[in-house]
Amino acid sequence: MPTSPVSHLRRTTVTYGLLVALFVVLLQPTAGLSLANGDAVVYSDTLDPAFQNWSFQTTVNLTTSSPTHGGSAHAIAVTYQPGNWGALWLVRPGGNISLAGYTALRFAIHGGSAGGQQIRVQVGTGTNYPTNQVDLTTYLPGGPVAGEWRVVTIPLADLNVAGGFLGSIAFQSAVNSGQATFYLDDLHLLAGTEPPPEPGVSATIRIQTDGNTIPISPYLLGSNLPVWLNPTKLANETFRTYTAAAGIRLLRLPGGSWSNRYGWLSCELGQNQPGAVPCSDWFWAARPSDVIAFLRATGTQGLWVVNPNGTSKEAAALVAFFNGDVNDHRPIGVDVRGTDWRTVSYWAQLRAARGYPEPVGIKLWEFGNEIYGGKPTTGGGLCQPWGWEEVWTCDGTEYVLGKGSGAQRREGYLEFRAAMRAVDPTILVGAVGFENPGDPHNPSWQNYNNWGNKVIAAAGDALDFYAIHPYPYDYPPANNATGYAAILAKPQEHFRTIRTAINAAFDALASGRRAPIAVTEYNLVAMQDQDNAQLMTRAINALFLADSIGQAIQHGYTIFTQWDLANGRASNGTEYGLLHEDNNFYRAPHYYVYPLWARFGTHMLPVTTSLNSASEAAVYAGRVNATTLSLLVINKMARPITATVTADGETIVGGSAYEVRTDSPTAQSVTYNGVANPSATLSEPPRTLQATEGNLTVTFAPWSITLVHAEIEAATGPRLMPASTTLSGRPGEAVSYTLTVTNRGSTATTFTVTVSGNHWPTNVPATIGPLAAGASTTFHVAVTIPDDQTGVHTDTATITVTAQNDPTKSAQAVVTTIRARFRLFVPLVTVGSSVPR
Repeated sequence: MPTSPVSHLRRTTVTYGLLVALFVVLLQPTAGLSLANGDAVVYSDTLDPAFQNWSFQTTVNLTTSSPTHGGSAHAIAVTYQPGNWGALWLVRPGGNISLAGYTALRFAIHGGSAGGQQIRVQVGTGTNYPTNQVDLTTYLPGGPVAGEWRVVTIPLADLNVAGGFLGSIAFQSAVNSGQATFYLDDLHLLAGTEPPPEPGVSATIRIQTDGNTIPISPYLLGSNLPVWLNPTKLANETFRTYTAAAGIRLLRLPGGSWSNRYGWLSCELGQNQPGAVPCSDWFWAARPSDVIAFLRATGTQGLWVVNPNGTSKEAAALVAFFNGDVNDHRPIGVDVRGTDWRTVSYWAQLRAARGYPEPVGIKLWEFGNEIYGGKPTTGGGLCQPWGWEEVWTCDGTEYVLGKGSGAQRREGYLEFRAAMRAVDPTILVGAVGFENPGDPHNPSWQNYNNWGNKVIAAAGDALDFYAIHPYPYDYPPANNATGYAAILAKPQEHFRTIRTAINAAFDALASGRRAPIAVTEYNLVAMQDQDNAQLMTRAINALFLADSIGQAIQHGYTIFTQWDLANGRASNGTEYGLLHEDNNFYRAPHYYVYPLWARFGTHMLPVTTSLNSASEAAVYAGRVNATTLSLLVINKMARPITATVTADGETIVGGSAYEVRTDSPTAQSVTYNGVANPSATLSEPPRTLQATEGNLTVTFAPWSITLVHAEIEAATGPRLMPASTTLSGRPGEAVSYTLTVTNRGSTATTFTVTVSGNHWPTNVPATIGPLAAGASTTFHVAVTIPDDQTGVHTDTATITVTAQNDPTKSAQAVVTTIRARFRLFVPLVTVGSSVPR
């Protein structure tokens, strides 16, 4: 439920690091670290001379005499000053330390008189401010203890530097405010060797090429683009290139709760317009024409959320601005408040004047954002006390039907939809739903007073799609192994449970019609202020997102737009965005999920595996084209998986693997195809896989997402499966078989279906298709068993499908039907006899 930009609340540490780095030329290299029992000592009584104190917004005393740890003469006293994310920053300007032979960072920490300080421990290379970080509470629950020393050990693997190099260590305030003094002592790098890796897991994966396929909506690879990123950022070439390279296909606009306040015309023209929704002093934000430029540059489509606080005619004028023809002179008309919204061509010509004469063609629209979360001061008595949206109702029925009359009329979904589709009948307008539609007998705050049920019932057949924001967590689980396991298991039940509940509501309230379900916002955590461990910036969010997209496909969602493409950093250091706009659009770990799914293919296939999808690995199979199958595997373990991959009825002749991997679910960086900082266009090639005896053996790295393209032996004729089936039935009964035909040719084909060899009546469709290249479909064969008790008791029919454009291409399947024999046994009971019990 993002409500406002936070890009202005940035940490200043990077900027400060750049400033102090200017003085590096004045510094001379110093001696290496001193050693104690093989450990490398950074601080013990004094700071190792190779390090320098580059702290900022922090008062630091490197030689405080009390308290000290274990009889030391001195310790470090640290006091964070208010604001600007202060840090104790110890930098080694003479060069990095090799971490070969070291396993962990160990230190003693004392909470002073207060305790409970919120601290991030950070390490990095060189003299730039470190980016690898962990939350101290992960290793010291509750933080430093008042009046007591505690020894903390953090594995270097958790900091994503095991076996690498170290240039600096920082202890940064995790809150943007001052904190009470705490103390550090005995800061060491522990010597030793890493424990041997856990043994790998052996697995089998079988792609069911003849099973029922699920078409994949192109709108499942979507995100949100908030206009508070401003025109300059939307014009940034790095931002545009990264977006296009990700394979994102849909962008929702103009941005969360801003959608309910953004006046499109006032913002476009740079001043508030009479009779139109004002721009809310956001004239610095991106305009609709800036959005057009971004969509064109990135090859993405748009989904626009119209402001429900305006009028239906103003929304219709926006449709005309994006989709209208400059020669379409149809009038839009006067709205309920007396404003004349002119003609379609008037707004199309405004777009043309901005440099875009051709219609943009935005086909997906949504009426408002999270209306159920209205504030009581604007939305009335049904709104919750914690409401966050500035809207005019919290009642689902009013939202659809509107309320009031005359100039005070608040138009609802149906009126907006009708006015907008009058301009462009090809568009779809979604209504705001809720993932828990409600309980007619128990309206409550958990279902926002049956919001979803009311919307479904009131909208009826006019509902183009039902939009929800199913963030799995308002407050994330514990920042530890147990919490991570819960996060990784979540997608497997979360999206299925929601789909089941919404389907039930449609069945009960919409006469069985099920409108498409659109997830127009989601991320790991709804309220970024609660993500103090910055989980949304870590690799665990990439694993979660990859599995969530797979579940969305499996359960039939049609739109899936993550929140968001780029957002701005929150006060606790977290960030929703795939790209971090405050760090030159740094590509966060979950960014790399999209280029893998973008290469997955057009249809999902059934797959069976020996792996547990919640705790070990989620596995998804698909079809790219007639000769390429796909397999996306999300390894949720610290152990590698070695799997034998087979495909029913196919010979695999080779393949390739695209891979996103990391050393830890808490890491804030990943590698893409083995490269830590890949090219802007992600041109790094996948690794090649060799086939053996028609199968693949693939190793999936720990904490990885891997897309396998399995190349299969080329075939041009159809395939008919199963090749042989046997069923039985009673005399007079019709037995039905389901067969699947796959077009393995390169063009769409219609197939003729014939039956031969049978004695019993056997019915099949005359033709199948046309069937697209690589596509599959099912058809039924009905065999009627004769009533008579004489003659044969088994009948075999051969079903043949033949390509009409090339009769030499055909496939066969055999169905065998058995007439079951039944004998009726009636017990003989003699009147008056005794029947034992």
